[in-house]
Amino acid sequence: MTHAAVDHPYREFERAGWERAADAYGTTFERATKLFAPALLAAAGCGKGARILDVACATGFIAGMAAAQGALATGIDFSAGMVTVARRRFPELDFRQADAEALPFADGSFDGVVIGFGVHHFPFPVRALGEARRVLRLGGRLAFTVWAAPEEHIIHKLVLGAVRASGHPSPKLPAPPVGTLNDADGCRRLLAEAGFAAASIRTERVEARVTVDSGAELVEMLANGTVRSSAVIRSLPADRLPDIIVAVERAAEPYREGGQLRVPAVAILAAATRTAA
Repeated sequence: MTHAAVDHPYREFERAGWERAADAYGTTFERATKLFAPALLAAAGCGKGARILDVACATGFIAGMAAAQGALATGIDFSAGMVTVARRRFPELDFRQADAEALPFADGSFDGVVIGFGVHHFPFPVRALGEARRVLRLGGRLAFTVWAAPEEHIIHKLVLGAVRASGHPSPKLPAPPVGTLNDADGCRRLLAEAGFAAASIRTERVEARVTVDSGAELVEMLANGTVRSSAVIRSLPADRLPDIIVAVERAAEPYREGGQLRVPAVAILAAATRTAA
């Protein structure tokens, strides 16, 4: 049985932000998120003939990767702009505008569900994970990724740390109703609340390196390819931005290898199996 998504200011803030970022995402922050897609698909049991649903699919790159592995891939996103980009990139695949908390599919429709860095953008993630569980067949697997805390996830630490150090006050932004989600315990708790058996749940820390030419490029990735971080950066007076970029360049120097920066990005990968009706 499907549900209707519940109206909430956080949902509308996120939706508006992703509509704005849709055209730029594929050349900006997707450079970080796509590094975790192979592990995400493997955790969901992706393979030839598997029916895979990519929730919060953005530009469709995870669904495209699943299809390249022989899976039957479908993607959904609540942003019409993202769905338009996904259909343009992968015209042979099925992309639909829909909400993670109200999936338009019958019970047991998929062998695997993946959510790449989407769960922390949902107002009510337990409802979304419950929907993912509903559309899984018995024995099907859900896998999702969220960013680790900023102390480990250096991309955000470098840029947002420079913004804080500038002394400019942070804008008032809508907060997720259930709080921040950036640790393994929180991921396990949500999965259990969504109905997954504790014995089927696993989490792991996954690290990748994002290669960029400069600190300015890191700032651009967040300014044009994210929502919350983008809102913080865009709240800065124009005359402050050059100083922020200089501060990021300086702080990023320890990650320079040759002529490029290789900056750590750290995520939590969580997975669970539907073991009961």
